[in-house]
Amino acid sequence: MLYIVNKITAKNLLFFALIFTVLGCSSEKKTLTSMAYHNITAKYNAYFIAREKLKEINTDIEEAHQNNFNKTLLVFPPLDTTLLNSNEEKLDDIIKKASIAIQRHKNSKWVDDSYILVGIARTYKQEFEEAVETFKYVNVNSKDDPTRHLALAHLIRTFTEYHEYNNAQAVIDYLNRQDLSKSDKEAIYRNMAHFYQVVEDPNNTIKYLNATVELMSTGPEKAKMNFILGQLFQQVGFDALAYDHYQKVLDNRPPYELFFYARLNMAQVTELGNGADIKKIRKYFTQLLKDGKNKEFRDKIYYEMAEFELKQGNIEEAIPFYKSSVQESINNPRQKSFSYRKLGLVYFEDLNEYELAKAYYDSAVSVMPKDEEIYEQVVSRQKILENFVTQITTIRENDSLLALAKMDSTSLDSMFLAIRAEKQALAEEEAKRKRREERNRATVTSLDRMGGNDTDILQPVATPNGEFYFYSNTTVASGRNEFQRIWGKRSLQDNWRTNEQTAIASNTSNPNNRPLDQKEEGQSLEANNQTANEPVTEEALMDQERNAFYDKIPFDKPTQIEMHQEIEEAYFALGNIYNFDLQEKKDAADTYETLINRYDTTSHKPEVLYLLNIYYKDKDSTKAKNYADELVNNFPNTIFAKLIVNPNYQEESNVASAKVKVIYEKAYLAYDSNNYKLALKLIDDGLTQYAENDYEDNLALLKALIIGINEGKSNYLYQLQEFIKNYPSSEMIDYAKELLQGIDNVEKAEQLREKIQYIKYFDQPHYFVVLYEQNKALANILPDQIDQFSERFYPDETLNAGNLVFDDEYSMILLSEFSNKKVAEDFYLKFNSDLSPLKNFSQMKFINFIISKDNFQIFYQAKVVDSYDTFFKENYNLAP
Repeated sequence: MLYIVNKITAKNLLFFALIFTVLGCSSEKKTLTSMAYHNITAKYNAYFIAREKLKEINTDIEEAHQNNFNKTLLVFPPLDTTLLNSNEEKLDDIIKKASIAIQRHKNSKWVDDSYILVGIARTYKQEFEEAVETFKYVNVNSKDDPTRHLALAHLIRTFTEYHEYNNAQAVIDYLNRQDLSKSDKEAIYRNMAHFYQVVEDPNNTIKYLNATVELMSTGPEKAKMNFILGQLFQQVGFDALAYDHYQKVLDNRPPYELFFYARLNMAQVTELGNGADIKKIRKYFTQLLKDGKNKEFRDKIYYEMAEFELKQGNIEEAIPFYKSSVQESINNPRQKSFSYRKLGLVYFEDLNEYELAKAYYDSAVSVMPKDEEIYEQVVSRQKILENFVTQITTIRENDSLLALAKMDSTSLDSMFLAIRAEKQALAEEEAKRKRREERNRATVTSLDRMGGNDTDILQPVATPNGEFYFYSNTTVASGRNEFQRIWGKRSLQDNWRTNEQTAIASNTSNPNNRPLDQKEEGQSLEANNQTANEPVTEEALMDQERNAFYDKIPFDKPTQIEMHQEIEEAYFALGNIYNFDLQEKKDAADTYETLINRYDTTSHKPEVLYLLNIYYKDKDSTKAKNYADELVNNFPNTIFAKLIVNPNYQEESNVASAKVKVIYEKAYLAYDSNNYKLALKLIDDGLTQYAENDYEDNLALLKALIIGINEGKSNYLYQLQEFIKNYPSSEMIDYAKELLQGIDNVEKAEQLREKIQYIKYFDQPHYFVVLYEQNKALANILPDQIDQFSERFYPDETLNAGNLVFDDEYSMILLSEFSNKKVAEDFYLKFNSDLSPLKNFSQMKFINFIISKDNFQIFYQAKVVDSYDTFFKENYNLAP
């Protein structure tokens, strides 16, 4: 029927349309004419429009998705929420148009297909439950098996996007038991492959993607599926199969980006038999670099060249290629971050140049997109390296300075001169390099102005009219201006760059641009003053540098001790980084042994001996036993010794801790209910029955608090001091110290209050004071509120409210001044009644009182908030 329709003329089409309109307009009729009418109008009207809009959206999704060739490409591009939200109107229109086909053409064979369009649109709108119901409806009600199977294929996609993986698997299992027609299989198998890729099942992904590719027509989409298969086979080590699929990519008219990466990946999976094959691959990479169409992919080519050399064990050849990849990655931060990361790995793992490794990891983190799967891993390694380099630098620098401290003055001076000479040589070399770059830039700029290009640098320079450069006054003048722009006006003499050399020399005093300490800063200022008044002589400059050199050397004993302590802690931290962060157990053991050999009395020795015992258990039983014996004999009370004697100690301690936790909770409830006698009994029972558990310190501190309540300050003070001494590693040690400090603060406040004497003379003006915790918003609002209150109730008094800072915690509002004590008392009582303007600030803490003018001066100078409380209550009539 469709074939006939496609062949009829426009005139006949109009005739048939009129006939169909007359004879077939009812959606309920099932005559041949009616069904033909509904089939044609359903397909070529509403259904056709809805399907075309869905194609547009699918194209938008494909074009918006950026393929990440560092990872396996996706069978289906992800459903980008932002993009689909912007297409919401189109999706709604698809549902509307498909619904028209369903409602008006119920006898059409396109009704089921219209339902499928509705289901797909619902999936894209993330209305997953409605989409599921739609596809299930088609599966139950359709009489056409291929249509039912197509609906189930889309149901797999919906369940996958909805993360209903068990349901998706159930649909796949059902379809695998069905007799599928060839027309069904491509869509079904591709949706299955998508599901297995999402759930990270590479074997099934390969299985169903292979089946999909066999059914696809030649073209870009088939090329992409073959590329994914090539990546999957490459990941599991089947290089020959990967190569075949990459070759198939080239045979399917791929877009150029896919074509390029297929060729690049073919080099990765080419089987190398001998040196000739290696040369062939290198030549292949070179050809890729020379191809002008690959200009935007040069960063990736260099990266793969580096990877290839690294696989051959050629680290020195790989490094420049990684660096070239970084330089070429101008608009590709993802690739640049991968190259930085690889440089970091090489410098750390292969070359042991830790500072460079850290620098490259820093760069990788700064440019790597956060959606990269390895982003968190790279950040973690960067933080580890930062800590690692800190410890290495501490050990290296402190050891160097301590070694210098042992040298005599003659040797030190020789050392200083050698270091200075090396710095100057480096500075001079760097200056030469910069001058060369400036000259090259100047040459290129001049040539560009004359219409030259990169290759012209090696050619004789001519003017536009063909004359030699120096025969033209115009070009010579242009060159002179360009020279002066870069170098400034220089006299025609030998060593015309002297000015720049002076500037370079002046910078050698602080070549690393490090912050100067006060002494160095003073020397630097003095040098600057000399420069302003007269040139700095070479001798003066050397003296300044010599003084800075000697100032760093720890000649005094206390500084040397401090530096050794820093080295000791750095070794312990470094060993732990090797052991726990980097999982480099051998390096960890070497570092731990260095620590206890250099610092035999280190506080970390018990833990280090335990860790060394663990390391050598299956490597050197004699060594392991020696470390265990030393630990048990010299540090028997440590948890590490107890773990050696009883490997189940930690487990048993955990059981005890669980029991004590229950006791602690009961004791705390008793304490909170003021039942101190019961609380103390529970605490004593717990400490007696279950020694050495995780809640022992909790019980001890709770006991100290109860003793403080029952027995007074002296015993409370003693208990807190004992707690701090006995539980130095407790998580509550800071809290205990705060409590101890609080006792001290109370004593000081009591002593201070005793010294403050307020005057019992009340026949004078009074102030009203409000103290509140510092708050900028209140500082702007409260004075006005209090002013309005005083104007309303005390219009005869001349009162003004002002804001003052009282101390670090409180601000003050001062309302002045009341003519006498009686008026002030009346105001205070009214202010604290239901009429109070402070009732709108019930969340805030306020203190308010009235005070005589003389006593206010005493109070404000003393700045002890509660020092006035007793005096105020005893000397003012506060009864309403």
